[in-house]
Amino acid sequence: MKGFPKSRRGSAILLALIFSAAALLIITSQARSIIQQYKSTIRYGLNQTAFHLSESGLELAMYAIVEEQLGSGDWPSAGTDVWLYSASEPVYGNYSALLNVAVKRDENYHYTITALTGIDMSGEMVESAVEIEVAQAHSDEEQENNTGSGIFGYGMVAKDGIKLNHSNPGMNIASYNSNNNNGVPEFGVNTGYDAVVATPSPYGWAININNANIHGTVRSGGGTIGYNSGYNNPNQQDQNATVIGPDSGISWGVDPNRMSTDFDAEISDPELPTPDGYTVLYYGDQNYWQNTSNITLGSNNSSTWINTERITTKNNGTTRIRGDVVLNVQRNLNLHANIVIEPGATLTIMAGENIHVTGNSEQQHPSQFHLIAKWNQWGAPNVNIQSKIFTGIINSPYSTVQLHGNNGGGVRNQYRGSVIAKNIEVTNGFEFYYDTRLGNADDDDDDNGNGGETVGDLSLERWAEIPPTKAKDVIYALF
Repeated sequence: MKGFPKSRRGSAILLALIFSAAALLIITSQARSIIQQYKSTIRYGLNQTAFHLSESGLELAMYAIVEEQLGSGDWPSAGTDVWLYSASEPVYGNYSALLNVAVKRDENYHYTITALTGIDMSGEMVESAVEIEVAQAHSDEEQENNTGSGIFGYGMVAKDGIKLNHSNPGMNIASYNSNNNNGVPEFGVNTGYDAVVATPSPYGWAININNANIHGTVRSGGGTIGYNSGYNNPNQQDQNATVIGPDSGISWGVDPNRMSTDFDAEISDPELPTPDGYTVLYYGDQNYWQNTSNITLGSNNSSTWINTERITTKNNGTTRIRGDVVLNVQRNLNLHANIVIEPGATLTIMAGENIHVTGNSEQQHPSQFHLIAKWNQWGAPNVNIQSKIFTGIINSPYSTVQLHGNNGGGVRNQYRGSVIAKNIEVTNGFEFYYDTRLGNADDDDDDNGNGGETVGDLSLERWAEIPPTKAKDVIYALF
């Protein structure tokens, strides 16, 4: 049998090569198409993931607003009324997503929240950004300037009289916003002029000021406001009384526009909490309070009511508060241990006899700690604060409240929050900072507590999916 001619054998080989090349091209094209489709599927999936992560960033921000977490923990301050959140999250496969969220607040408590998520897909960034505006709801009642058990709209208020008894180095009084700088005021740096030293008393020497630097106003209900000003003496300009506002035009001395005798606010009785809805406990062993260095009261996401006869906590100890805790103390209260109130927790203490506090309380918001002296037909016990830093609200309109400074010089003792009393006496080396947030927060609410409304409901005013480049302009400028 004769074989094929060489020319025909060559043609067959050529045809085979052509078909093989064509098949290879088809396979390659299909492989590329499959790979492209796979990448497109992955990109689509990652894009959806990025979108939903950005949406979750908005939810985290709104939760932080309501729970008053801005300025602490995962939400550090990036300037005045600006906060940032950043986190890396594992997503599909071996990919990782970076979520950045910026929160800005204006003077009307409108928040702009911008969230950006980026996922690196083998050198190609998959990004998604969303932005919303929310407004904080306040009732008409919450806007009133009332110093009773409802709204703490002032600063240092006494029914009968106030004495600021200071020699050098004197005392400072100003306002601040506990949402800023992690709740740490610095006089003249992040403080304002909204503090009010006031009494509705129409009698005698209602307010007596000696060597106090007040950034705010001083008001009585007709009684005399006594003070000396060294403003006209070039050697004593920083001594005696200074009462000024942002537009006073002076650094020392008394601006007469910042003083008045028309203060007529009604100081009502505190509305005491009740044990309804709380887990009620009884701590009868007084040695527990005195001999235990580190005490933890309450638990997360719970409300605990503790009845006890008296409390004296240990010097240099720590009392940690979780959840919402009420201490109902029948007799005297001596808090020598430092009080650590965790973010989102609250502490309310009611005591029937004298109250003495030397331990520090340095949580971010004063609204997390309420101290109440219970009254009876004989009046109410005295309240004596000797802490280096006390952050909280004292609501004891039948008590004499004494705020002790650092008489030895050096760093002044600090009080952050608000005081309501029958009489207020302040000694040397002291700083008083009124938290302006208290003017918009009802102290009967679970302010900053688990499950309670804190800064009010949030209403959505705008939602938009925005270009990632716009979000980068907002967020990266803050880093």
